[in-house]
Amino acid sequence: MHSYIDSHNHMQALSWDDWELLGMSGMVGAVLSCGNPHVYREIWEEVPGPEEIRRFWENPIRLARVSEEKHFIRLKCAVGISAMTRVRDWPQLVKLLPRYLQDPHVVAVGEVGLDPGQYFGFTWPLADQARCLEAQMRVAADAGKPLILHTPTPKKSQDFLGGVATQEAIPPERFRLHYLQQDLEIVERVGLEHRLLVIDHVDATIIDFVHKETRAWCALSIGSELRPIPPQQVVEWVQHYGPDRILLNSDHIPYRSTDLLAIPKAIRAMRRAGIPPEHIRKVAFANANQLFGFGF
Repeated sequence: MHSYIDSHNHMQALSWDDWELLGMSGMVGAVLSCGNPHVYREIWEEVPGPEEIRRFWENPIRLARVSEEKHFIRLKCAVGISAMTRVRDWPQLVKLLPRYLQDPHVVAVGEVGLDPGQYFGFTWPLADQARCLEAQMRVAADAGKPLILHTPTPKKSQDFLGGVATQEAIPPERFRLHYLQQDLEIVERVGLEHRLLVIDHVDATIIDFVHKETRAWCALSIGSELRPIPPQQVVEWVQHYGPDRILLNSDHIPYRSTDLLAIPKAIRAMRRAGIPPEHIRKVAFANANQLFGFGF
């Protein structure tokens, strides 16, 4: 059994039994993405504000302080203002971010990134999203912390509690790249170093672009039916692009069906394909251990 670090998930909303299964499967560390109201299956009828978002930051941080003792899984947190749900008075939160980044359990800003679809029907104009994203990128750059960049998946309103507000109709084959390119314009304007940039939810539509046009980390989200990536696809990408910039994560989200063993299955597929053990270790463990400072 290979030890692994899940570089992005929402385990704070999973059950005790789910945590135990993940620990027994080889997970030794994980980065919790904090700040997303939709993760908790709450129904919002009004746009959340700073007080609510701080609750979504602080509860997982408290959990991270005890997780290793309870489940033998070392947790770190990424805090940020997600564009997947509109947030009012977000500049107040940006002012607080540097303080949160001083907590030893907070290792990154995220997940953040432009998204044309907001949960609960709260439309958030893209221009204001961009201002919020730029402000958070500047905080990450000033602190020298990684930034986890969410790249959007097309959403269907009937698939989510409370519905979804959508703003633009982009063809599926261009959808993720369209918004990633806008995100990267802000990255370059801010001067955020690519060594600190994690481009998340990478799929077949952007993986070549990420490797050829950026120097950022390429994070594969493989545990959710929202963006299913089979183990064999992970094998082919690691063989083609090499292990040096690839991270694995599950993006476990409790409001949709998830495969809790997605990462162990990918690891076993890489072993069966004859990928060198040191390459598997990089992709599944060492890259995240170094980037996020887990200290293993």
